[in-house]
Amino acid sequence: MRWADKGCLVNGSSTCRFDFGIIADRYDAWYQTPRGAMYDRLEKRAIDRLLPRNFTRARLLEIGCGTGHWSEYFSNKGFEVTGIDSSEQMIAVARRRRMTKGTFDVADAATLPFADGSFDVAAAITVLEFVRDPAKVVSEMVRCVKKAGGMLIVGALNQLSAYNQSRKYRAAGTYASAGLLFPADMRDLLAPFGEPTILVAGFVPRCDAFVWLSPLLEWIADLTGRKRGAFLAGKVTL
Repeated sequence: MRWADKGCLVNGSSTCRFDFGIIADRYDAWYQTPRGAMYDRLEKRAIDRLLPRNFTRARLLEIGCGTGHWSEYFSNKGFEVTGIDSSEQMIAVARRRRMTKGTFDVADAATLPFADGSFDVAAAITVLEFVRDPAKVVSEMVRCVKKAGGMLIVGALNQLSAYNQSRKYRAAGTYASAGLLFPADMRDLLAPFGEPTILVAGFVPRCDAFVWLSPLLEWIADLTGRKRGAFLAGKVTL
């Protein structure tokens, strides 16, 4: 696999590469910036294309839910969301959202505390690149999802993106700990469980003055099959 394990143990955990608890209170500030808001818009548009549209009162398990940013998105789509994260600080922030169709608990993604087939969908958005054993986490997600039409939805940071590479290698911190995924890596993770659908999104100019052009660049990239966007979105139906 290309996601070579270069992480380190965090707070004694063998699962997570980075202690997200130390940035819990400021994590969502990224989405308030023009660049962050645009990436968020494009990433959600990609996940929109993968989400099932025929589930009624579907139960969705979100792995690595963090502050609940994506949990709220899934809830607004009609899912009953159960979010788990290894960081108590992140879960505390998520609970402040007071979502009517969402619950949050501290749990390890590699040993999920749920019975087999408990959920219709399991999702993990920008999580697999921050765990030490992505295949183990995906296997646990599969275990917790119904086998007759259950679904995995994943999002990850693309190794082919020059923007992601520059953020990873120029500084310490969150991005430095990430094991960025190639599109083929995501396919390899999902393929044992069905035929994956992989989308590439997040074509945002490096210059902030041109961020507004991103939807046009996204459209062009979709037509031409470019693979260097910052975000990978994947789906597999069991």
